[in-house]
Amino acid sequence: MKIRIYGFAVIIGTFLFGCAKFNLDQVKYEVKPNPLELHGDSVKWTVNASYPEKLVPKKADIVITPVLKFQGGEKVFDPIRYQGEKSTGNGQVLSHAGGKIKPVNLSVAYAEGMQNAELHLRVSASVKGKEKYNESTPTPIALGTIVTPLLVQNDERFSAAPHGYGPIYKTAKVSFYFPYNSASLRPGEKNSEEMKSLKAFVAAQQKDGAVFERFEINGWASPDGESFINNELSQDRSTAAKSFLEGSFKSAFKGSSVSFVVNGKGVDADGFNTLLNTSPVDNKGAVKSKISSNAMNSDFKALGSSVYQTLEQQVFTPLRRAEATLTVKQRQKTEEELRTMALENGDLALPEFLFAAATLLSDPTQQLQALEFAAQKFPSDYQPYNNRGVVFANQGKWAEAKTEFKKAEKIAPSASEVANNLGAIALKEGNRDEAKKYLAKSNASEAKYNMGILQVKSGDYSAASASFGSNCTFNAALAKVLSGAPTQAASTLDCGADKDKAIASYLKAVAAARVAGDQGVYEHLRKAIGGDASLKAKAKKDLEFLNYREKADFKDIVN
Repeated sequence: MKIRIYGFAVIIGTFLFGCAKFNLDQVKYEVKPNPLELHGDSVKWTVNASYPEKLVPKKADIVITPVLKFQGGEKVFDPIRYQGEKSTGNGQVLSHAGGKIKPVNLSVAYAEGMQNAELHLRVSASVKGKEKYNESTPTPIALGTIVTPLLVQNDERFSAAPHGYGPIYKTAKVSFYFPYNSASLRPGEKNSEEMKSLKAFVAAQQKDGAVFERFEINGWASPDGESFINNELSQDRSTAAKSFLEGSFKSAFKGSSVSFVVNGKGVDADGFNTLLNTSPVDNKGAVKSKISSNAMNSDFKALGSSVYQTLEQQVFTPLRRAEATLTVKQRQKTEEELRTMALENGDLALPEFLFAAATLLSDPTQQLQALEFAAQKFPSDYQPYNNRGVVFANQGKWAEAKTEFKKAEKIAPSASEVANNLGAIALKEGNRDEAKKYLAKSNASEAKYNMGILQVKSGDYSAASASFGSNCTFNAALAKVLSGAPTQAASTLDCGADKDKAIASYLKAVAAARVAGDQGVYEHLRKAIGGDASLKAKAKKDLEFLNYREKADFKDIVN
């Protein structure tokens, strides 16, 4: 915060110590800032002093002990030692010709009651070991502490995982296996369990009004034999599968724009390596060597009947196939269907659960129930737990929210929403180190705002103002006041939802006081106190209004 001078806020000490030997009444003290100011958790200030010539005897020793007195206690600082030019002590030497004392920087952890603090000095002086003076300053050299940063609002923001709701696509697959060197479908393949499941899927989707969009069919070959033949085989197998599927679903696809995409993939090399490595085949190196030399199927018989039979059954045969994947776009459910199914643990996709909880259900109990069902159905996804935590947080149930966020963190420790939410909870708990750790990991917009709150509480006001950016909130306006831009506070408040709050008017009065805007101070204070009578007592003792305490208009408002 920039140092500000409030009329007589910089107090020059002219103290009548009654000791002509030292003429200490001629020492002039200056404290900056004055009044003192809270920054983060502490109050910091600098004491400067100047003294005239012949003030300090050449063999004198002086000990000054700063003391901060406040309601409920006092803080006694370490003594500061000074000495004349010919003293044998170990303090800072003060010239007999006069001059300035090296600035003294002091700080103390803020405690309740320091708003009405007084800074005094206890001074003792001696010459050749004989005490000549021992007194405290009769009046304080600095008054109170400005605690405006304590106005920061705990309006931390929480991040819900986006529901991603939109068209829901489902897929079903079927595989067809072919004889060696053949692209003819055997009867058993046409009536396999996979084919029966596909037919049931198509019938169910047709009944529900789904749109059949795409049938992708990929053909494969085993690696035994020449590559150009295998490439042709893979293409022929995919074509054979396509012909069969077109005939099987001619009625179901009637009037549909479903497209068939046919691909010949050639040899399934990856599949071969996987199956060979997991098979009980002996001498796998010899098998791979023969494959590399384009060995024909019959060439593998030379490895022995047992090896050949195992290769055929467990490696080659599963590779001679066509795989077909049908993609359908499901009929979009009505809002009532989504609402009902979300509360009854219906057959919903995760985006549908999240969408229903976020937009169709307003009661927190129902939202939590729908998200609990989602968590049960999709236990490996962090989003239901994260969003349950947000529901609890919106109710002010911080412990329950933290439990859910921790569950989400176990599943997705790097999720941006989770990091922000745990950072916000840490802020609520007053754990700034943990809050900073989590918020720094998140790129959510809410995390940037929460970082602004943390920075205000840590005394980094310029950084806080940058973090709040264009937000039109009380905290954003407070950061502008604290960072030295009080004239921007009013416009920041007026563009947001906080503008009509009593505390917003109070902050406008503070901002006006910092630029000596008398009428603004009176106008905004009247409005603030009209909205919240408790602000009258606050304004009366608030050192932001020190320069107004003796003005009739101010007295009329706060008395």
